[in-house]
Amino acid sequence: MRRRQVEGEGDETAMDREDLPTLAHTSLAEATTELLRERIIQGTFAPGERLVEVEIARQLGTSRGPVREALAALRAEGLTRDDPHRGSYVTSLQDRDIIDVYEVRAALETGAAFLVIERNDPETLVALEAALGLMRAAVAAEDRAAFVEADLSLHATLCRGSGNERLYRMSETQTGLLRTLIRLEVERVVHQFEPVMEEHANLVAEIRSGDRMRAAVAVWTLFRRTSRVLIGEPEPAKGMTGKGRSRSATM
Repeated sequence: MRRRQVEGEGDETAMDREDLPTLAHTSLAEATTELLRERIIQGTFAPGERLVEVEIARQLGTSRGPVREALAALRAEGLTRDDPHRGSYVTSLQDRDIIDVYEVRAALETGAAFLVIERNDPETLVALEAALGLMRAAVAAEDRAAFVEADLSLHATLCRGSGNERLYRMSETQTGLLRTLIRLEVERVVHQFEPVMEEHANLVAEIRSGDRMRAAVAVWTLFRRTSRVLIGEPEPAKGMTGKGRSRSATM
């Protein structure tokens, strides 16, 4: 992720730019959160940059309420931090942070896969196959946005199909961040959809097989590969080990 340099100390702001579009959305807070999240992850807002609530609201053509909600959501995701006397600042998203996000997701979905296998609910298996079909259709149509939504739908279906409401709610709290990261992943592998499709198809197949260990490996393989794509690391020759580097992510 290439980040623009901000001169001076961490409380410097570049919010005098006129680079945020006016928003029209059924949920302004949600739209604002998604926009700011993407700008932070892509590096438009640099680590240490101050996010001025009133200025963001002015540029977006909205009140300060949705911006305040958005900054609170981003703080919960670890993308911003608050100084009680000076406002909100962009935190530095390290490679380790991205790996952590996907390891947490892998742990949740491994549990979900175990529960889906245990429940053996035909409707969940049909829903997983349907989500996989939507991913294939998006690839055929070369529709990136549809692919992202189909990808998210498959993972949501898996977590919902676990029958564990708390697990599902925990997975949903990460959906916004996951959507942004998947979109960045798709931009990187736009000409290499086959490995992505193969891993998702393998995951569904292993769940359908009822083999918990193979399903767990399928989950971890998928999320480990994704995190490596996002931080720009080459795939390991064997196994699923490997740690993130300490530098900031450069997407």
